[in-house]
Amino acid sequence: MRFRSLLASLVAALACAAAVAAPVQAVETGVNETLHQRVPTGAKASALRADWVRLWASWNALEEHRGVLTEHNLAPLRAHVNDLKGRGSKVLVVVHLSPPWASGGQGGPAPPTDPATFGSFMGRIAAAVPGVDAWELWNEPDSPAFFAGGPDPAKYAAMLRAAYPAIKAAQPGDAVVTGGMVANNMDFVSALYDHGAQGNFDAVGVHTDTACLTNGPNAYYRDERGRVGRYTFTGYREVHQVMADHGDGAKPIWLTEIGWSTQSTRPGSCNVGMWKGKKRLGVSRKRQARFLRAAYRCAAADPYVGVALWFGLQDFRVGGAVSGHGLYTRRGKAKRAVRAFKRLDRGIRARRGCGGYVDRAPPSITVAEPVNGQRFRDKVSVRVRARDNRGGSGIGRISMALDGKHVTSWARSGRIDPWWASADWTPGPHTLTFTVRDYAQNHGSVTVTVQKLGR
Repeated sequence: MRFRSLLASLVAALACAAAVAAPVQAVETGVNETLHQRVPTGAKASALRADWVRLWASWNALEEHRGVLTEHNLAPLRAHVNDLKGRGSKVLVVVHLSPPWASGGQGGPAPPTDPATFGSFMGRIAAAVPGVDAWELWNEPDSPAFFAGGPDPAKYAAMLRAAYPAIKAAQPGDAVVTGGMVANNMDFVSALYDHGAQGNFDAVGVHTDTACLTNGPNAYYRDERGRVGRYTFTGYREVHQVMADHGDGAKPIWLTEIGWSTQSTRPGSCNVGMWKGKKRLGVSRKRQARFLRAAYRCAAADPYVGVALWFGLQDFRVGGAVSGHGLYTRRGKAKRAVRAFKRLDRGIRARRGCGGYVDRAPPSITVAEPVNGQRFRDKVSVRVRARDNRGGSGIGRISMALDGKHVTSWARSGRIDPWWASADWTPGPHTLTFTVRDYAQNHGSVTVTVQKLGR
């Protein structure tokens, strides 16, 4: 009996240790098929053991004439989806580019003049390609490059309202994702709620593969409002906070494009945006692999991140533009990032404390002396301490004002014992106001009133 007891205890202990050591994988992995790709998507995705593959579909090619799906363009998409499903990958299809007949003759990135035409198409395409698991409605609808005329939350929200019920009527189990927004665009998401988009998506898509990105997923800044910066990897946390503020905290974030380019590491090689000619365009292949692993570990720390898809499978060249984000070179050679991606299949261990976190709670201030309502005749003493909220962004200096006029400040805590100047205050009430601001621009304040007695 004693042996059995010891054996049972040992088994239990080993099981407990295994549970503690087991890797955590909350986020699903995926890859993007890239423009003019020459490596086979299905075979590579299978070898990479990617959970998802993101494919591109053009509305203008699939519905050349209103109300009629273009079968010779639809058939290859259907076959591609079925091949991926047969290899064990789930499929996300992003639909963009309108036909001229739906967009006042413009076509391409121009949005439809009547969102109902987009909704009708999405319902029919969802029924026609039943192997698809999720639909992403447009690509970067907050970017003038992909949404002609510039970001228009009202117009895009109308497209969501038209497409979502149509897709659900055709394929109730398919997930509907908002078009991946450029660099965690929390303000665009907020505007979508303002224009009635709520209830017309299952997940919010964001992109973190911004131009000339060389910082890793742990790097971040805060904007002028104290928000985690939009152009940092973990800015998706602010997007999710917007969702939570509107009652959608249970819905996931999908990172439909993440990645770092290896195109060039020459100083000044950045060729677009505000950093053009001022910084490097990309990172080394070694660093790309390291950032890939770090990004998935970072995302795994947030259980609301459902899917993260690397952009993309292969480097490509279009005209003079080159993308070095691929896991494979233009010649099809595997980069170091391929090995890093394959290792994700063993499990992704969440990395706590990565990047910036949402902070909306003000710091607290404790005034030990003087107490509110204190009466004194000679001199008064001051003792004060400020504390940030758990997991907060960090606090600045405590400021003290006497009757509305600044006197002094301290870092985190301070004291004046005794306050010699208080001996000369005029008899009567006086207010001491202590304030502190954290790095997320949250303010804490405490006011204490004391009564100076006459001699």
